[in-house]
Amino acid sequence: MKNTSTDYKKMEELYELYEQKVYYVAYSILNNVQQAEDAVQETFITLYQHLEKIRNLSNQELKHYILKVTKNKAIDSYRRNKRHVTFLEAYQKEASEIADESMDEWEQYKMSEVQMDTLLATLKESYKQVFKYKVFYELNYQEISKLMGITEVNARKQFERARKRVFNILGGQQNDAFKELKKNG
Repeated sequence: MKNTSTDYKKMEELYELYEQKVYYVAYSILNNVQQAEDAVQETFITLYQHLEKIRNLSNQELKHYILKVTKNKAIDSYRRNKRHVTFLEAYQKEASEIADESMDEWEQYKMSEVQMDTLLATLKESYKQVFKYKVFYELNYQEISKLMGITEVNARKQFERARKRVFNILGGQQNDAFKELKKNG
């Protein structure tokens, strides 16, 4: 059974000792204040989740572990940024190529972000995460499993189930917006 008072004190102590170091590591990778702050938050959430493990580490091991977690969180964020920029560039290129077509055709062709969010809202949270990582961020199952703390087999199965659910909701339609989903499987 966890002692929340002790946990709180430990996290407070860790935050006081390492917050600035964690921030500097994250910022050195991301070069963005807000993203570095997000990485700091993600780091301390991870530390809280592994509090029992880190209690047994020496000061040097603890520092190494915290900075490694920070580096991994920042790199994950950097990869998401990179994929997001690539996605936006591809989207902008496609949008400019299609700009000559009527807006009605364009709006029918593309599924809006609101529609996609509504569609994904029907999925279990873990399925939604796996689906987003696979389809939008183009992560492989190994990367997804590390991010989510699940096995690769579990990541693959959750994606298959999410994809099947999406297809069922769409009525099994094979429109252009979802041809990529079959390839990703």
